[in-house]
Amino acid sequence: MFKTEYEISSSSLSSRRSSLASVLSSSSVSTFAQNTCQSTSLSNPNADEFALQECIKIIKSNVEDVVTNKANKNEKKWWIDGNYKFIDEKRLPLILVEDVSYKEFEKKCERANASRFWEYRSGTVIIIELPKRDHEVTHGEFVRQFLNAFSNLQYQDRVRCTGAITCSATPEHIARGSKQADASFVPRLLPIPSQNPCDSEGTPWPTVIVEVADSQSLASIIQKTTQFWLAPDRCEDVIILKLWKWNRTYHNGIPRRRLTVRTSPQNGDVNYLPVQIIEFGTIDGENRLYNRCSAPGMCTLRISPHCIYRGCPHQNPPLPQYPFENDVIIDLFLIQQEIIN
Repeated sequence: MFKTEYEISSSSLSSRRSSLASVLSSSSVSTFAQNTCQSTSLSNPNADEFALQECIKIIKSNVEDVVTNKANKNEKKWWIDGNYKFIDEKRLPLILVEDVSYKEFEKKCERANASRFWEYRSGTVIIIELPKRDHEVTHGEFVRQFLNAFSNLQYQDRVRCTGAITCSATPEHIARGSKQADASFVPRLLPIPSQNPCDSEGTPWPTVIVEVADSQSLASIIQKTTQFWLAPDRCEDVIILKLWKWNRTYHNGIPRRRLTVRTSPQNGDVNYLPVQIIEFGTIDGENRLYNRCSAPGMCTLRISPHCIYRGCPHQNPPLPQYPFENDVIIDLFLIQQEIIN
């Protein structure tokens, strides 16, 4: 059973291990191991520390995501005719309809193109997010950068984006518990059918998942990550991009908005979960101006091929272990610019 570690630059936040069972312990800067996922940035350690404690507080509280708001007649139009313009995002998460079969849910999702914004929970359809511009351009730019890293590889060695693929904890009974991510990535080298599939067709679990939370609360997306995506034998790395509410003031013509990325890799240990936080907006969690992500290459997220290709057959020496040797580097400044411009 391996444990995931991070290599953190001197100006970056050290990794932390926070318990899924409400038992937390902090760790110091760790040494990078060859078989790990890693993320680094040039973010302000104080701002990242504030965001980290914010995240740990949510995980430690272990509060269930209880949904009490129910859609009114106008809000139910999304279910009836695909019109979501009447929904107040302040009321999310929102019960859209109840007593619905999973088959009907799938049909409505396809018709309304809502698979990434609705969740099915034991016959109840819940709205967790709205399809807003900022949400779409964020995961779109992430996908563009991620896939571009593999563009020079042979077809069979590339990683494919499976989009909002439906993954189920029990593929033979998908209605009992299934989720869709904003973007999911699967190496083409992973064997199919998989010994541990995410659906009834033998599809392997994505190794990397990206979730964008705009309307969705931080507590809700963290709960989805820890209880579903990072359960044992599922995804290797979940990257959460949290878009906080706009601050409608400007500084030197630049809009003020907080943006945060949280990386949560699988470590094979049921009790503990490493977490790293990177701020990449124009203000931090305490609403102070933040300029540590103000130019290309200044604030980056690095994803190791050992994480991306986890579970793939190794190449024979003298070839490298995986067909892609370098970290995939995501320039968070470019994502920031897509959001604020």
